[in-house]
Amino acid sequence: MMATAENRQVPAKHAVTSPARKLIRPVAALAAVIGFQLLLASVFIGVLHRPALHDAPVAVAGSSRLVSALQAHGTDGAIRLVPEPDAAAARAAVRDQQAYAAIVTGPSSDELLTAAARSPGTATLLTAGLTQAAAKVHVPLQVRDLEPLPASDPSGISAFFLVVGWILGGYVGATVLGLMLGGMRGTSIRQVAQRLVMLAGYAAASGLVGALLIGPVMGVVSGYNLALAGLGILVTSASAVATAGLQGALGMPGTLIAVIGMVVIGDPTAGQSIATSLLARPWNVIGQGLPPGAGLTAARSVIYLNGTGLTGPLTVLAVYVLAGALLMLAAAARRQRRQAASPAAASPATPAAAAA
Repeated sequence: MMATAENRQVPAKHAVTSPARKLIRPVAALAAVIGFQLLLASVFIGVLHRPALHDAPVAVAGSSRLVSALQAHGTDGAIRLVPEPDAAAARAAVRDQQAYAAIVTGPSSDELLTAAARSPGTATLLTAGLTQAAAKVHVPLQVRDLEPLPASDPSGISAFFLVVGWILGGYVGATVLGLMLGGMRGTSIRQVAQRLVMLAGYAAASGLVGALLIGPVMGVVSGYNLALAGLGILVTSASAVATAGLQGALGMPGTLIAVIGMVVIGDPTAGQSIATSLLARPWNVIGQGLPPGAGLTAARSVIYLNGTGLTGPLTVLAVYVLAGALLMLAAAARRQRRQAASPAAASPATPAAAAA
Protein backbone atom coordinates (compact mmCIF):
# COMPACT_ATOMS: atom_id res chain seq x y z
CA MET A 1 0.00 0.00 0.00
CA MET A 2 2.85 2.40 0.79
CA ALA A 3 4.50 1.71 -2.58
CA THR A 4 1.18 2.38 -4.25
CA ALA A 5 0.90 5.75 -2.50
CA GLU A 6 4.42 6.70 -3.52
CA ASN A 7 3.68 5.78 -7.13
CA ARG A 8 0.62 8.00 -7.02
CA GLN A 9 2.63 10.94 -5.70
CA VAL A 10 5.36 10.84 -8.40
CA PRO A 11 3.13 11.72 -11.34
CA ALA A 12 1.63 14.55 -9.30
CA LYS A 13 5.11 15.92 -8.60
CA HIS A 14 6.08 15.70 -12.28
CA ALA A 15 2.82 17.33 -13.25
CA VAL A 16 3.84 20.37 -11.21
CA THR A 17 7.49 20.64 -12.34
CA SER A 18 7.26 19.48 -15.96
CA PRO A 19 5.79 22.73 -17.44
CA ALA A 20 8.50 24.80 -15.75
CA ARG A 21 11.21 22.49 -17.02
CA LYS A 22 9.81 22.70 -20.53
CA LEU A 23 10.18 26.47 -20.43
CA ILE A 24 13.86 26.44 -19.47
CA ARG A 25 15.23 25.56 -22.90
CA PRO A 26 13.16 28.04 -24.98
CA VAL A 27 13.84 30.83 -22.48
CA ALA A 28 17.56 30.05 -22.58
CA ALA A 29 17.45 30.01 -26.40
CA LEU A 30 15.71 33.40 -26.52
CA ALA A 31 18.24 34.80 -24.05
CA ALA A 32 21.02 33.58 -26.33
CA VAL A 33 19.33 35.32 -29.28
CA ILE A 34 19.19 38.56 -27.29
CA GLY A 35 22.88 38.16 -26.53
CA PHE A 36 23.56 37.71 -30.25
CA GLN A 37 21.56 40.87 -31.02
CA LEU A 38 23.53 42.86 -28.46
CA LEU A 39 26.81 41.53 -29.84
CA LEU A 40 25.82 42.44 -33.40
CA ALA A 41 24.71 45.95 -32.42
CA SER A 42 27.72 46.62 -30.19
CA VAL A 43 30.21 45.62 -32.89
CA PHE A 44 28.57 47.70 -35.61
CA ILE A 45 28.14 50.72 -33.32
CA GLY A 46 31.59 50.41 -31.81
CA VAL A 47 33.30 50.10 -35.18
CA LEU A 48 31.31 52.54 -37.29
CA HIS A 49 29.98 55.28 -35.04
CA ARG A 50 33.02 57.59 -35.17
CA PRO A 51 35.19 57.10 -38.27
CA ALA A 52 38.46 59.04 -38.35
CA LEU A 53 41.87 58.73 -39.95
CA HIS A 54 44.38 56.76 -37.91
CA ASP A 55 48.04 56.92 -38.94
CA ALA A 56 47.21 56.85 -42.67
CA PRO A 57 50.50 56.93 -44.64
CA VAL A 58 50.90 59.91 -46.98
CA ALA A 59 53.99 60.03 -49.21
CA VAL A 60 55.80 63.37 -49.52
CA ALA A 61 58.17 64.41 -52.30
CA GLY A 62 59.92 67.75 -51.77
CA SER A 63 59.35 70.57 -49.32
CA SER A 64 56.82 73.39 -49.18
CA ARG A 65 54.96 75.55 -46.69
CA LEU A 66 52.21 72.93 -46.55
CA VAL A 67 54.64 70.10 -45.76
CA SER A 68 56.49 72.26 -43.22
CA ALA A 69 53.22 73.17 -41.51
CA LEU A 70 52.16 69.52 -41.30
CA GLN A 71 55.55 68.53 -39.88
CA ALA A 72 55.66 71.43 -37.39
CA HIS A 73 52.13 71.27 -36.03
CA GLY A 74 51.59 67.54 -36.34
CA THR A 75 48.51 65.76 -37.59
CA ASP A 76 47.08 64.43 -34.29
CA GLY A 77 47.88 60.90 -35.41
CA ALA A 78 45.52 61.12 -38.40
CA ILE A 79 48.22 60.79 -41.05
CA ARG A 80 51.85 59.74 -41.17
CA LEU A 81 54.14 61.58 -43.56
CA VAL A 82 56.48 59.24 -45.46
CA PRO A 83 59.37 61.02 -47.27
CA GLU A 84 60.06 59.90 -50.84
CA PRO A 85 63.10 60.86 -52.96
CA ASP A 86 61.12 62.29 -55.89
CA ALA A 87 57.70 62.66 -57.50
CA ALA A 88 57.97 59.33 -59.35
CA ALA A 89 58.60 57.47 -56.09
CA ALA A 90 55.65 59.23 -54.46
CA ARG A 91 53.34 58.25 -57.32
CA ALA A 92 54.62 54.67 -57.15
CA ALA A 93 53.88 54.55 -53.42
CA VAL A 94 50.24 55.43 -54.11
CA ARG A 95 49.86 53.05 -57.06
CA ASP A 96 51.49 50.17 -55.15
CA GLN A 97 49.22 50.76 -52.12
CA GLN A 98 52.11 51.77 -49.87
CA ALA A 99 50.45 55.15 -49.22
CA TYR A 100 46.87 56.39 -49.35
CA ALA A 101 47.94 59.67 -50.94
CA ALA A 102 51.01 61.70 -51.87
CA ILE A 103 51.97 65.35 -51.71
CA VAL A 104 54.27 66.41 -54.54
CA THR A 105 55.59 69.91 -54.01
CA GLY A 106 56.24 72.42 -56.76
CA PRO A 107 57.58 75.97 -57.16
CA SER A 108 54.17 77.64 -57.27
CA SER A 109 51.73 74.97 -56.10
CA ASP A 110 51.56 71.50 -54.57
CA GLU A 111 49.83 68.44 -55.98
CA LEU A 112 47.82 65.95 -53.97
CA LEU A 113 47.69 62.47 -55.50
CA THR A 114 44.94 60.13 -54.28
CA ALA A 115 43.58 56.68 -55.15
CA ALA A 116 39.79 56.59 -54.74
CA ALA A 117 39.56 53.03 -56.06
CA ARG A 118 41.54 51.76 -53.08
CA SER A 119 39.43 53.56 -50.49
CA PRO A 120 36.87 56.21 -51.52
CA GLY A 121 36.24 57.34 -47.95
CA THR A 122 39.92 57.77 -47.16
CA ALA A 123 40.52 59.72 -50.38
CA THR A 124 37.62 62.03 -49.56
CA LEU A 125 38.82 62.75 -46.01
CA LEU A 126 42.43 63.26 -47.06
CA THR A 127 41.40 65.62 -49.86
CA ALA A 128 39.21 67.67 -47.53
CA GLY A 129 41.73 67.82 -44.69
CA LEU A 130 44.81 68.61 -46.78
CA THR A 131 42.96 71.14 -48.91
CA GLN A 132 41.96 72.97 -45.73
CA ALA A 133 45.51 72.79 -44.39
CA ALA A 134 46.90 74.16 -47.69
CA ALA A 135 44.44 77.04 -47.64
CA LYS A 136 45.61 78.06 -44.15
CA VAL A 137 49.21 78.47 -45.33
CA HIS A 138 48.14 79.93 -48.71
CA VAL A 139 49.53 77.12 -50.83
CA PRO A 140 47.56 76.28 -54.00
CA LEU A 141 46.80 72.55 -54.01
CA GLN A 142 45.85 70.64 -57.13
CA VAL A 143 44.15 67.26 -56.61
CA ARG A 144 44.62 64.36 -59.02
CA ASP A 145 43.16 60.88 -58.66
CA LEU A 146 45.68 58.30 -59.86
CA GLU A 147 43.26 55.37 -59.48
CA PRO A 148 39.72 56.68 -60.01
CA LEU A 149 36.68 54.45 -59.78
CA PRO A 150 35.15 53.54 -63.15
CA ALA A 151 31.92 55.10 -64.36
CA SER A 152 30.32 51.64 -64.18
CA ASP A 153 30.92 51.55 -60.41
CA PRO A 154 31.27 55.14 -59.15
CA SER A 155 30.75 54.22 -55.48
CA GLY A 156 33.07 51.21 -55.54
CA ILE A 157 30.53 49.11 -53.68
CA SER A 158 30.18 46.31 -56.22
CA ALA A 159 33.33 44.51 -55.08
CA PHE A 160 32.05 44.49 -51.50
CA PHE A 161 28.71 42.89 -52.35
CA LEU A 162 30.38 40.35 -54.60
CA VAL A 163 32.69 39.31 -51.75
CA VAL A 164 29.75 39.25 -49.30
CA GLY A 165 27.94 36.90 -51.68
CA TRP A 166 30.94 34.58 -51.82
CA ILE A 167 31.36 34.64 -48.02
CA LEU A 168 27.65 34.03 -47.40
CA GLY A 169 27.58 31.24 -49.96
CA GLY A 170 30.62 29.67 -48.35
CA TYR A 171 29.22 29.13 -44.86
CA VAL A 172 25.69 28.39 -46.07
CA GLY A 173 27.07 25.87 -48.56
CA ALA A 174 29.15 24.18 -45.88
CA THR A 175 26.11 23.98 -43.59
CA VAL A 176 23.77 22.61 -46.26
CA LEU A 177 26.35 20.04 -47.35
CA GLY A 178 26.89 18.92 -43.77
CA LEU A 179 23.16 18.40 -43.27
CA MET A 180 22.79 16.56 -46.57
CA LEU A 181 25.67 14.21 -45.78
CA GLY A 182 24.21 13.16 -42.44
CA GLY A 183 25.79 15.51 -39.91
CA MET A 184 28.24 18.35 -39.38
CA ARG A 185 30.88 16.19 -37.75
CA GLY A 186 32.81 13.91 -40.05
CA THR A 187 33.19 10.42 -38.63
CA SER A 188 36.01 9.28 -40.92
CA ILE A 189 38.89 10.62 -42.96
CA ARG A 190 37.16 9.34 -46.08
CA GLN A 191 34.01 11.29 -45.29
CA VAL A 192 36.03 14.47 -44.70
CA ALA A 193 37.88 13.99 -47.99
CA GLN A 194 34.55 13.57 -49.78
CA ARG A 195 33.23 16.76 -48.18
CA LEU A 196 36.37 18.71 -49.10
CA VAL A 197 36.14 17.60 -52.73
CA MET A 198 32.51 18.66 -52.89
CA LEU A 199 33.29 22.01 -51.26
CA ALA A 200 36.09 22.56 -53.77
CA GLY A 201 33.70 21.94 -56.65
CA TYR A 202 31.13 24.25 -55.09
CA ALA A 203 33.73 27.00 -54.57
CA ALA A 204 34.89 26.67 -58.18
CA ALA A 205 31.36 27.08 -59.47
CA SER A 206 30.73 30.00 -57.12
CA GLY A 207 33.86 31.89 -58.18
CA LEU A 208 33.29 31.33 -61.91
CA VAL A 209 29.63 32.38 -61.76
CA GLY A 210 30.41 35.43 -59.59
CA ALA A 211 32.95 36.75 -62.09
CA LEU A 212 30.41 36.15 -64.86
CA LEU A 213 27.76 38.10 -62.95
CA ILE A 214 29.86 41.19 -62.23
CA GLY A 215 31.42 41.15 -65.70
CA PRO A 216 29.48 40.17 -68.83
CA VAL A 217 26.05 39.99 -67.14
CA MET A 218 25.99 43.30 -65.22
CA GLY A 219 28.85 45.16 -66.90
CA VAL A 220 30.53 46.41 -63.74
CA VAL A 221 33.81 44.88 -64.91
CA SER A 222 34.81 44.93 -68.55
CA GLY A 223 34.68 41.39 -69.97
CA TYR A 224 35.29 38.20 -68.04
CA ASN A 225 38.04 38.53 -65.42
CA LEU A 226 39.72 35.16 -64.83
CA ALA A 227 41.79 36.55 -61.96
CA LEU A 228 38.60 37.67 -60.23
CA ALA A 229 37.08 34.23 -60.76
CA GLY A 230 40.15 32.64 -59.18
CA LEU A 231 39.85 35.03 -56.24
CA GLY A 232 36.19 34.08 -55.87
CA ILE A 233 37.14 30.41 -55.66
CA LEU A 234 39.62 31.20 -52.89
CA VAL A 235 37.22 33.48 -50.96
CA THR A 236 34.40 30.93 -51.11
CA SER A 237 36.79 28.14 -50.12
CA ALA A 238 38.08 30.14 -47.15
CA SER A 239 34.54 30.72 -45.87
CA ALA A 240 33.26 27.22 -46.61
CA VAL A 241 36.22 25.16 -45.38
CA ALA A 242 36.74 27.29 -42.26
CA THR A 243 33.05 26.88 -41.41
CA ALA A 244 33.19 23.13 -42.09
CA GLY A 245 36.24 22.88 -39.84
CA LEU A 246 34.43 24.59 -36.97
CA GLN A 247 31.38 22.40 -37.57
CA GLY A 248 33.53 19.29 -37.63
CA ALA A 249 35.03 20.15 -34.27
CA LEU A 250 31.98 21.65 -32.53
CA GLY A 251 28.89 20.65 -34.50
CA MET A 252 26.18 23.25 -35.08
CA PRO A 253 27.73 25.74 -32.60
CA GLY A 254 30.60 25.95 -35.08
CA THR A 255 28.19 27.55 -37.56
CA LEU A 256 27.36 30.26 -35.03
CA ILE A 257 31.05 30.98 -34.45
CA ALA A 258 31.58 31.23 -38.22
CA VAL A 259 28.67 33.67 -38.56
CA ILE A 260 29.97 35.82 -35.70
CA GLY A 261 33.46 35.92 -37.19
CA MET A 262 32.53 36.48 -40.82
CA VAL A 263 29.36 38.58 -40.49
CA VAL A 264 29.08 40.20 -37.06
CA ILE A 265 32.78 41.14 -36.92
CA GLY A 266 33.91 40.59 -40.51
CA ASP A 267 31.44 42.78 -42.41
CA PRO A 268 31.75 46.09 -40.49
CA THR A 269 35.55 45.82 -40.35
CA ALA A 270 36.02 44.79 -44.00
CA GLY A 271 36.61 48.36 -45.14
CA GLN A 272 33.60 49.20 -47.32
CA SER A 273 31.17 51.34 -45.34
CA ILE A 274 34.12 52.68 -43.35
CA ALA A 275 37.60 52.27 -44.82
CA THR A 276 40.17 50.25 -42.90
CA SER A 277 42.32 53.34 -42.33
CA LEU A 278 39.36 55.03 -40.60
CA LEU A 279 38.88 52.27 -38.05
CA ALA A 280 40.46 52.49 -34.63
CA ARG A 281 42.68 49.72 -33.34
CA PRO A 282 42.25 46.80 -33.04
CA TRP A 283 39.41 46.79 -35.59
CA ASN A 284 41.63 47.92 -38.48
CA VAL A 285 43.91 44.94 -37.83
CA ILE A 286 41.16 42.42 -37.05
CA GLY A 287 39.23 43.27 -40.22
CA GLN A 288 42.10 42.45 -42.55
CA GLY A 289 42.67 39.16 -40.73
CA LEU A 290 39.16 37.87 -41.54
CA PRO A 291 37.94 36.53 -44.91
CA PRO A 292 35.57 39.47 -45.71
CA GLY A 293 38.28 42.11 -45.21
CA ALA A 294 40.99 40.12 -46.97
CA GLY A 295 38.58 39.24 -49.78
CA LEU A 296 37.48 42.85 -50.31
CA THR A 297 41.05 44.15 -50.33
CA ALA A 298 42.02 41.51 -52.89
CA ALA A 299 38.92 42.12 -55.02
CA ARG A 300 39.58 45.86 -55.18
CA SER A 301 43.15 45.15 -56.18
CA VAL A 302 42.12 42.77 -58.96
CA ILE A 303 39.27 44.94 -60.28
CA TYR A 304 40.63 48.47 -59.89
CA LEU A 305 44.33 48.46 -58.94
CA ASN A 306 46.06 46.16 -61.45
CA GLY A 307 46.65 43.39 -58.91
CA THR A 308 48.96 45.30 -56.56
CA GLY A 309 49.25 44.38 -52.88
CA LEU A 310 47.75 40.90 -53.22
CA THR A 311 50.28 38.93 -51.17
CA GLY A 312 48.83 39.75 -47.75
CA PRO A 313 45.11 39.15 -48.40
CA LEU A 314 45.72 36.01 -50.47
CA THR A 315 47.86 34.60 -47.67
CA VAL A 316 45.09 35.26 -45.13
CA LEU A 317 42.50 33.48 -47.28
CA ALA A 318 44.81 30.51 -47.91
CA VAL A 319 45.45 30.15 -44.17
CA TYR A 320 41.70 29.83 -43.52
CA VAL A 321 41.40 27.12 -46.15
CA LEU A 322 44.34 25.17 -44.74
CA ALA A 323 43.30 25.62 -41.10
CA GLY A 324 39.72 24.55 -41.82
CA ALA A 325 40.83 21.42 -43.68
CA LEU A 326 43.26 20.44 -40.92
CA LEU A 327 40.58 20.98 -38.28
CA MET A 328 38.15 18.76 -40.18
CA LEU A 329 40.75 16.00 -40.54
CA ALA A 330 41.88 16.23 -36.92
CA ALA A 331 38.31 16.05 -35.60
CA ALA A 332 37.51 13.04 -37.79
CA ALA A 333 40.72 11.25 -36.82
CA ARG A 334 39.92 11.78 -33.16
CA ARG A 335 36.48 10.26 -33.59
CA GLN A 336 37.94 7.30 -35.45
CA ARG A 337 40.34 6.64 -32.56
CA ARG A 338 37.48 6.81 -30.07
CA GLN A 339 35.38 4.41 -32.11
CA ALA A 340 38.31 2.01 -32.42
CA ALA A 341 38.99 2.15 -28.67
CA SER A 342 35.39 1.69 -27.50
CA PRO A 343 35.09 -2.07 -28.31
CA ALA A 344 38.42 -2.73 -26.58
CA ALA A 345 37.25 -0.85 -23.54
CA ALA A 346 34.05 -2.82 -23.44
CA SER A 347 35.63 -6.27 -23.91
CA PRO A 348 37.13 -6.64 -20.37
CA ALA A 349 33.66 -6.21 -18.93
CA THR A 350 32.28 -9.06 -21.03
CA PRO A 351 33.76 -11.95 -18.97
CA ALA A 352 32.61 -10.34 -15.74
CA ALA A 353 29.14 -9.98 -17.14
CA ALA A 354 29.18 -13.60 -18.23
CA ALA A 355 30.36 -14.71 -14.80
CA ALA A 356 27.60 -12.77 -13.15
